[in-house]
Amino acid sequence: MYDSLTRRISDATLDALNSYGFPGEDPELLSTFIDPTRSLLAGGKRVRGILSVAGAMCASGAEPRTDAIEVAAAIELFQGAALVHDDIMDDSPTRRGQPAVHVQFANDFESSDLVGDAGRYGRDAGICSGDFLLALAGSHMAVHASASANRRFHAMCAEVAYGQFLDIRAENIDLLALLDSPDPAAALLRARDNAFTVLRHKSAHYSVRDPLLIGADAAGASAELLDLLTRIGSPLGEAFQLRDDALGVAGDPSQTGKPTGGDLREGKRTVLILTALARLAGTDEARWIAESLGQDLTEEESRAITAATVECGAWAEHEALISQRETEAEAAWADLPAGPGRDALGELMTRLTGRTH
Repeated sequence: MYDSLTRRISDATLDALNSYGFPGEDPELLSTFIDPTRSLLAGGKRVRGILSVAGAMCASGAEPRTDAIEVAAAIELFQGAALVHDDIMDDSPTRRGQPAVHVQFANDFESSDLVGDAGRYGRDAGICSGDFLLALAGSHMAVHASASANRRFHAMCAEVAYGQFLDIRAENIDLLALLDSPDPAAALLRARDNAFTVLRHKSAHYSVRDPLLIGADAAGASAELLDLLTRIGSPLGEAFQLRDDALGVAGDPSQTGKPTGGDLREGKRTVLILTALARLAGTDEARWIAESLGQDLTEEESRAITAATVECGAWAEHEALISQRETEAEAAWADLPAGPGRDALGELMTRLTGRTH
């Protein structure tokens, strides 16, 4: 079922993108704008879209109808918008194993007869591309979902923007000042609490909980079911993002599609890194890690930081945080009534909790 849903959602997402146009537009120029985005949307695991469909199946007790697939496509279009903007802000060169959208625009510029700065062109065109996907996602959702599901969708979009702001702000926290404070371990643990707030608003809710609820709401879910899906989706979303943070430090590029240690080079103040710094507070190793974040690290340096998180016990503590949330989500899932929705969500939870990319 998983592979079949992935194909259906992929087709619906690309159909929504390819159907865009307006009278009198130069098709070649429009293609220049849309092609990098099409390349991005052709890939991906469709996790959010499939969660949306699973939510719809839990509500209907049946196999997904066309509208459920189209709602999933709208969520995948929004995911594309978030990725385009995120890669620009993080100056990330790759996404899904290929050049990021803004890099593709820059490459196109260099092979064209345009003049100017390729990097600036790529960034500006990428911003336009992300805005385009956001607008397309909203208009697609408006056609295929109820008013209440649309409200949930737009609330999700707004929360992700706020979460992104919190993430940008967190990247500028002075870790060396925290290490030099009277009680550095306590200061770093407070910073870790803030990292959890960033995690929830930026990623955890929109990665799992919100797609699940949007799909269920669009299919007419009861208040009781929405509450139960919240109890599944909230901890599962946190586990998903905590796992993503671990992969951002030590993931295999052939699996993740991103460079090893990408989060370290971007200076991310993740729960994992702040846990390690709190455990290492007062040591030269903690200062070295803090000074390394945001630098152009080699793979060897990235691996050394990973080794430090393992040796101080932070990695094991991080894994325990993930396991705790997975267990909480599984206990709530067991309360779902038997049916295709429960089965689909269970299969997806197994894939999410065991993922390596």
